[in-house]
Amino acid sequence: MNVAKLMTAKEAVSKFIQDGMTIGIGSFFHTIAYDITHEIIRQQKKHLTICAPSFNEHADQLIGAGCVDRIESSYVWMEVFGPLYCFRRAMEKEIPHKIEMEDYTNFGMMVRFFAGALGLPYVPINSMKGSDMMDYSSWRGNNKVKLMKDPFGTEVEHALVPAISPDIGYIHAQRSDEEGNFQMWGIMGDAPFSMRACKEVIVSVEEIVSREMIGRDPNRTVLPGYKVVAVVESPFGSHPKNCQGYYGVDKDFIFKYIQESRTEDGWRKFMDEWVYGVADRTEYLQKYVDTYGVKRFMGLKAKDISSGAVNYGF
Repeated sequence: MNVAKLMTAKEAVSKFIQDGMTIGIGSFFHTIAYDITHEIIRQQKKHLTICAPSFNEHADQLIGAGCVDRIESSYVWMEVFGPLYCFRRAMEKEIPHKIEMEDYTNFGMMVRFFAGALGLPYVPINSMKGSDMMDYSSWRGNNKVKLMKDPFGTEVEHALVPAISPDIGYIHAQRSDEEGNFQMWGIMGDAPFSMRACKEVIVSVEEIVSREMIGRDPNRTVLPGYKVVAVVESPFGSHPKNCQGYYGVDKDFIFKYIQESRTEDGWRKFMDEWVYGVADRTEYLQKYVDTYGVKRFMGLKAKDISSGAVNYGF
């Protein structure tokens, strides 16, 4: 047992996330670690490069707070919810400062993590060919992507994308033991590979369970504990996004952020209220209940649709 890994989000961010790092931020809409994201913002980390196959408003908040200098991703957007205004202001007007973006396809980013997880220098893909992603680059220059003819004799050319191995990654998940063997179910997104590609990982979870419980269902374990440096117990740590089996998406709260962040003043008001104005996730949840009531909060909780047990015996 390694209880030394158990810490608060404040302790984990202070100890393991430093200015100038390249950070992998795990998950696809589902189980995004807002508790860690907000702590990074409160601690005013700077000059970060953030990486993910795609980004939503968690990246927008980091950008607006001035934490981010560079982005590697396919997009920073919210589709049906609307655009992300801090990202647009940074790209179009350099507010709060200039940022750079190295854009790949969603799949291109995923296989870059895949290569990093397997220790490969690059992976050949067929997407990106024929697009202007092949022609335009930011700081990676000619090393963003390269064309190579199939070495096995066909005339096909492949796009080679480089591996990515962030200094540290963070993610939210349903549960973990004290060693950091964490488990997820539902939408896995990039999680199986993006976190394995990172040199170290911080995981926040809905609950900490015994090693015995983790061992009863080993197929759900996304990452073994030896790569995890910090385990943060953080109920509702993914709000306003969902965490399957615990709570659903808070669509109204997401729309609130999008609407208020249309202007710089509106964005600051939202952040002062929901990020800077609370000390941690406990205060955040209490503020939510005080603002919207217990009924709305309880309405987010997931229905009980438990999966049946399986026999792992030999």
